[in-house]
Amino acid sequence: MKISALTLVALLYACGLFAGEATLAIDRSRSHVEAMVRSSLENFTASLTAYEALISVDVAEKRIVNAQLKFRVADVKTGSEKRDADMGRWEQTDQFPECVYILDALLPAAGGTFKARGKLILHGVTQELVFPVTISFKAPNVCSLDGDLTLNTTDFGLPQIRKFGLFKVNPELQVKFHLEGRAASEN
Repeated sequence: MKISALTLVALLYACGLFAGEATLAIDRSRSHVEAMVRSSLENFTASLTAYEALISVDVAEKRIVNAQLKFRVADVKTGSEKRDADMGRWEQTDQFPECVYILDALLPAAGGTFKARGKLILHGVTQELVFPVTISFKAPNVCSLDGDLTLNTTDFGLPQIRKFGLFKVNPELQVKFHLEGRAASEN
């Protein structure tokens, strides 16, 4: 039985051997993950200083194949060592040192955006999150993801922070991220 070259290429592509899947190498100088925190005393921004972003993209089809963001909660910094230590005790980082987000699906939304649906594991509790994300591909092989979501820490079993009967931290955090990188072929 003779197989034509075109048939062989079609079979290999169908098996995924020529798929355009690549890992996104995150450019840390252009990327950030931040949470805006509101309190009755002062508002501040908490920034993620270290993280592992595992994002696979198909550059040819301009789509995200899968994504996961993992970090140590102790790597969230607020600009105040005392506040960071207080936050570590509140989040019980000795028992729950890591936080992980796993993307399950990207659903098309209005205006060329998507709804990211996935699971966030924080403080030992898993919750489904759905939030808007914008994905853009630029030549050559550069991809960026931008998102903005509200995260309520009480949904993860964390108590609302109150001190001295007057000071209170809003449990709803406004999380914003920009992840940008270059697709590096896995073949």
